[in-house]
Amino acid sequence: MEKYKCLAVLMCLAVLAGCSVVTADENSIAIRHSAENNLLVQREADKHCASFGKQAVKVQESSILDTYIFRTSVSTFECVKELPKPAS
Repeated sequence: MEKYKCLAVLMCLAVLAGCSVVTADENSIAIRHSAENNLLVQREADKHCASFGKQAVKVQESSILDTYIFRTSVSTFECVKELPKPAS
């Protein structure tokens, strides 16, 4: 029984960990994440791109890798300069 408690705790920690950066530079960022965790991924990309005075735009999401326990995906964002707003 103790073995299952330990496994449950480890699974919870892995889910809470959320995402990890695969690659990043001033023009883009790629993040591996839980397939259901899109909001936190967008926030991470926004934070990264904002450090360069840019906005994150999602350009690609890999197909979902389904393991026995987790479903993961890699999302790629481009960091772009803010586009001027059209005149009203």
